[in-house]
Amino acid sequence: MQDSLQLDELVVKGIHGEKKTNILTPTDKVLESTPGITMIRRGNFAMEPAIRSLNNGQITMTIDGMRIFGACTDRMDPVSSYIEPNNLSGIAITENAGENQVGGSVGGGINFKLKEPEFSNERTLSGSAGSGYETNGNAMQGFAGVTITGQNTALQIDGIYRRSGNYKAGGGDAVFFSQYEKWNGHLAGKVRVGKNAFIKGDYLQDEGYNIGYPALPMDVAFAKAKIGSVAFVSENPETNTRWETKLYYNFIDHAMDDTKRPKSMVPIHMDMPGTSRTAGFYSTFSQTLRKKHHIQARVDGFNNELSATMTMYPDGASEMFMYTLPDLGRSGIGAAVNDHISLTALASVRLSGRMEWLHDYQFSQAGKEQLSGIYPGDLSRDRLVGNLGAGMDYQLSERNKLSLDVSRGARAATLQEGYGFYIFNRTDGFDYMGNPDLKQETSVNLNLTYQYKSSRFSASINPFVYFFRNYIVGALLPDYSVMTIGAYGVKRYENIGSARLYGASLNLVWSPVSDLKLSSNNTYTEAKDRAGNWLPLIAPFRSVNTINYQLKAFSFSAEAVLNGAQKKTSPEIYGEQTTPSSAIFNLNAARTFTFEEKGLLRLFAGVDNLFDNKYFQHLDVQKVPRPGRNVVVRATFSF
Repeated sequence: MQDSLQLDELVVKGIHGEKKTNILTPTDKVLESTPGITMIRRGNFAMEPAIRSLNNGQITMTIDGMRIFGACTDRMDPVSSYIEPNNLSGIAITENAGENQVGGSVGGGINFKLKEPEFSNERTLSGSAGSGYETNGNAMQGFAGVTITGQNTALQIDGIYRRSGNYKAGGGDAVFFSQYEKWNGHLAGKVRVGKNAFIKGDYLQDEGYNIGYPALPMDVAFAKAKIGSVAFVSENPETNTRWETKLYYNFIDHAMDDTKRPKSMVPIHMDMPGTSRTAGFYSTFSQTLRKKHHIQARVDGFNNELSATMTMYPDGASEMFMYTLPDLGRSGIGAAVNDHISLTALASVRLSGRMEWLHDYQFSQAGKEQLSGIYPGDLSRDRLVGNLGAGMDYQLSERNKLSLDVSRGARAATLQEGYGFYIFNRTDGFDYMGNPDLKQETSVNLNLTYQYKSSRFSASINPFVYFFRNYIVGALLPDYSVMTIGAYGVKRYENIGSARLYGASLNLVWSPVSDLKLSSNNTYTEAKDRAGNWLPLIAPFRSVNTINYQLKAFSFSAEAVLNGAQKKTSPEIYGEQTTPSSAIFNLNAARTFTFEEKGLLRLFAGVDNLFDNKYFQHLDVQKVPRPGRNVVVRATFSF
């Protein structure tokens, strides 16, 4: 998938079409507006992506192909929270586990492709800057970036700052503890070392402070990421080959905080810091043979170490300390191959596979001692995880295309699922214990895609189904006492024999005249376990309908976002409640000014949730209302 950054917009292309998003839009909103993606929301910051409602360890998330793991036990810091649209050249979304080259999964993955400067024949200087303001939450954003290019060197630096107070839900009620502040900076450079080879380096730093989470019992004092890499790249246009080898390291530092909450909400003050350190490499090779055969291969390896603690300070008593992630490590070595072969002018096949070896361990004696009383013996584990996929595309006619994909996906339990110690899950209100003996969760996925495309109308319908084995869920431990005050009980992660998820998407685009485009993206998913119980965190029907109109230098857009009611829940098994339907409407307009001296100014104004509806979506933890009416103004300039 080839994506590019154009002026002040991030262009995301995928199997469901193309989406252009203002570069000041938070990454969460970019993902949420992408077909096939739903977001698990715990507040106004760091929403967690799900692909067809599959999330957490079921999908992989990488930045420029680098493995990164959040440090928070409550999943407050998904990988997507440490990246900004101004850092990116594009976002690649893989819904087929068999085609996921970067790691074992049952539901595909998301790769955030970093922007990089390009060489040029002459020394050039270009840049961009912008700012924005939102009335709901008194939020503001500002960014700037500059690029210097030449024949043998290229340098690029960009940064962004965001801040928001507590937002208001529909009707004007304040949602307390929804504030946040963050900054992000990215430096990238390239040096040519041969006719067809260069070395490139990247450093990205992202730091958030005073982050509120209204759906959780604690906020976040800070969430910091430092991500660095150096790579050697060789590109030979004569042989249609590209080879890239990268070394990388990232450090995530995260601290949950309850000091900003009223005393009445904090029965026992506690500190909950966590860290994640990952070092790794990958080497990728691609070649196109006779314009009919494209092959990609990758070998990679990583080592990740997680540590999280909790210290409680009860009134009038000694402090209590324990590990929630008791110094856990995972090492992995993997290899993957994707092969795309054009059989005829009308038919092509896609073959893919990945195999990886994983080793789990504890790296401190203190961590081993804490778990030894619950899980006797050596807790290190070795696993061999494999993904396979096959697909075929057939051009039925000039306007009609049919695709069929079959894949087998697998994933090891996350370190939290394997070794977590009394981690509170706000979704169902239980403390969770890990289980180092969890079996691999596997899936067989079938996808059928029919596409119709003419000069003014296109349609795509995509039914899909996943058959799971050893699906990982929480099972009640009736003899265990809770650690979290107010928790309903204790659960441990266990495998159930089977589960299934199925659904379909329908995407329509109609352009009756050249300057007018109407689009409709619709997705429906449901899932059951082997006993017929509805699985939790499955998004209901969702429909995003947009009208775009271009009038010379002006552009106008109207959007209706419809979320169906979710009544297919099993509260007695998974502790999940139903959710009513909702609908919101958004309007925006933009004007572009072009200057003779190579400059562009773009002004943007819009209104989100025009009718100030009070609503929440099914994946929103604790059903905290989303923002009400919000007026947005932005200005960006590029030269």
